[in-house]
Formats: sequence, structure tokens, C-alpha cells
Amino acid sequence: MNRRYLFVSPHLDDAVISCGDYIDALVRSGSRVTVATVFTGAGTELSLLARIIHKKIGLGLNAMDSRREEDRLACKRLGADWLHLDLLECIYRKNNEGNPVYNKLTDIFRTDYHAEHEVIQEVTAVLNRRVNPNAYEKIFVPLAIGRHVDHGIVRHAVEKHVEALDARGISSLIYYEDLPYLCFRNDPGWETDLAQDLHSTHITLPRSCLKMKIAAILQYPSQIGLLWNSKISMMKQMMRHSRSFHPSRLGLDRQHYAFRLHAAGAPDAVPLVTLAPSSGLQE
Repeated sequence: MNRRYLFVSPHLDDAVISCGDYIDALVRSGSRVTVATVFTGAGTELSLLARIIHKKIGLGLNAMDSRREEDRLACKRLGADWLHLDLLECIYRKNNEGNPVYNKLTDIFRTDYHAEHEVIQEVTAVLNRRVNPNAYEKIFVPLAIGRHVDHGIVRHAVEKHVEALDARGISSLIYYEDLPYLCFRNDPGWETDLAQDLHSTHITLPRSCLKMKIAAILQYPSQIGLLWNSKISMMKQMMRHSRSFHPSRLGLDRQHYAFRLHAAGAPDAVPLVTLAPSSGLQE
């Protein structure tokens, strides 16, 4: 029987950019993977910030239709299933007076996500209706590196979701590092703030998985110009990241690299794990 794994993605690209190579490895091993994206709904009466972002990504009022199709193509490339939960991401959300919650891009990365308690409740409710955590052996969620408010909301909502409906509690969760935000190096305290009580583990992946990840990211043309200067800069960043840490105990050759995850439960239960921590130390 194939093992099933769920990757919860805040936006239409986060899980693939962060974990596309690992997803490819899981699918190759015979597992069934589903990518569930939370914020896939289309906003109306766009704010100035939303209009600016739409212009930058080269999409009009129907931007989310195009982005959902990009995500379907990316998931197909990796052999993963997809699920769109249709909630509104931060640039589309409005307060009770009908005004945009976020007017500046910087506010998205400086807001305490706990202040969005109504959105956390909404995400948790949708997960409770549409996702059965017991159907998956493990659930992967973002650490929220970079402090994007939507990433923090999703992390907290999934934790509440599994605590309510999964007898395993948060031990069923595995946390992934948010790319490209980790690569921007704007969140130096993330290991202490976001991963202190988690177990760092490593998976050895072949370079072919990195190629598949890059091929999947290329299915998001609207996001390339938003997150990177060009396709080439994206590829270079992904390749640099794959070489960014080399645990000596892995004994990696030039055809393999280490992929890092953070487990809430037993680290040796992480799928395809190569190296679990000793003495509780982070690598």
C-alpha cells in the first residue's frame, strides 16, 4: 500500500519551491503526495498593493485563475496531486470596514500573525472540513522563515488542526524551510524562534531531484519575476542552496546533496531520512 503524505502550502508555489526535490524523491519511492494550497481565492476590488503586484507578475484581474493552472502544471511535473482551499491571501483581505488589511509589502513581513486570529480560525475550519489528517502518514508545513504573515497563519492553523483531529497531535508534523526566504538571509533568528524544539534531519537526494524541482518551479512563470530577477537567477539560487550544508556524517559525493527538514516527533520517522540528530543537536 502506497504511503500518503500531505504538503500544506500557504501560496501557489511555496511547497514546490521549498520541497519540490523532496516531493520528487517521495513520488519516485512509490509514495502518493498531495500539495494542499491554502490561499488560492481570487480577490475583488483590488487594493493598490494588489494591483501593483498583479502588474509586476504580468497578470490581470483573473490572476488567480492563471496561478492555479501554474500550480496544477507544477504538481503534474512532480507527479503529485493538488488541492486548492480557496481562501484569500493577505494582499486581498479586507477589514470589517472594507479597507485593505495590508497596504505596504513590508507590512506583510512585519505583522504578528497572531493578530490575524480570525483568519487562523478560518484556515483551521477549512482544513477541518476538507482535510482528514489521519489519511496521511506525515503532514509537512512551513516553518515560516522570513515571517510572511500567511506562512505563520498556515503553520499555526495546521498545528491547531492536527491537535484537534489527529490522535498523534503535532508529532505527525514535519516542518520545511521556506524558500526563497531562507536564501534572502533576512531572518537570522529563525532557528531559535521557529525550530528550537524541533529535530533537524537530513535526507540524501540525487542531483536528478534538483533538476525536477527546477523544472517544476519553471511552471510558475508569474512568480519568477516577482521572486527573482530571471530564470537564471532562480536556478543559481536553487543550486547554491543545495550546496549550502554538508553534514560530514553523510559522506556525500558530487552527485548527491543534503535536504534538511525539522521533525516535531521522532526524527528517524521522517520519510527517506538519512541522518537524524545525535544528542538533540541541530546540524
